[in-house]
Amino acid sequence: MFLRPGAVLACLLILFSCGAFAQVAESDPAALRLFDAALGKIEARSVPLRKWQYRQTLTTRQLDAEGDVTASGTWRSIYRPGEKDPIEYTSEELKGSLSFFHKNSEKPGKSVKDSAKTPLDSTPKTGDIDDSQANSRIDSLADAVQKFSLRERYLWSCLPDESVVGEDAAVIAFNPKPDLPAKTREQRFFAQLAGKIWISRADFTVLKSEGALLEPYRVVWVIARITKLAWDYEVEPKPESRLLRRSKATAETVVSFPFRTVRQKHSLEVDEFEARTSRK
Repeated sequence: MFLRPGAVLACLLILFSCGAFAQVAESDPAALRLFDAALGKIEARSVPLRKWQYRQTLTTRQLDAEGDVTASGTWRSIYRPGEKDPIEYTSEELKGSLSFFHKNSEKPGKSVKDSAKTPLDSTPKTGDIDDSQANSRIDSLADAVQKFSLRERYLWSCLPDESVVGEDAAVIAFNPKPDLPAKTREQRFFAQLAGKIWISRADFTVLKSEGALLEPYRVVWVIARITKLAWDYEVEPKPESRLLRRSKATAETVVSFPFRTVRQKHSLEVDEFEARTSRK
């Protein structure tokens, strides 16, 4: 699953790091206040951003066991925040046989709802329990935080301040709460993530985030496991505009089947902003 930059992580989007963080019995109220302020900043930006669109480039490289590239794909698109179907693809290039992506098939990330799906998780396993909003649209990071109970699902703590992308930043970390019930596929997935977020001391902008899956995650309905998922998100330093700020998100995934393993590296770059135009 891949989250668009600026949200999540893009949704979420987008926000985690595996590490030996101190375990605490309860979340630090100061860390929660910083998280709420950062979330509020993202939501406040969503309205003025609807006057703009940005161009982005998604690149996926597939690797063999030695780390050599065996296949790759590049998709360029225009993203219009706030629209029902925000992504308009402008070009596609595939080289070799890239698992989970095929020519003449639906392009990755066609909609906010569908962008998190791959052939591995599009069909639920018998007995899976889905909440009443399982198929509802996620229009913002706030929607995702509420739908998946992300604020309550983790133990939040403050780490020492750091300088990142040339700015002073507060750093907060989160780990999944132990023994917290998880009834849906999404809840079980988020229950295995831990991470850190760097938040600007100047205006609560999320400057950087990085993270990973703490343990292998079993994919529903097929005999496969996500044995590695790690990602990083960072905005450009010293931007001309605090609103129109370029960024880059990267991810590394390893999906293991009984007789093969698929290793991929992904990057999603926000290349440039421009005034909103109509879809062609």
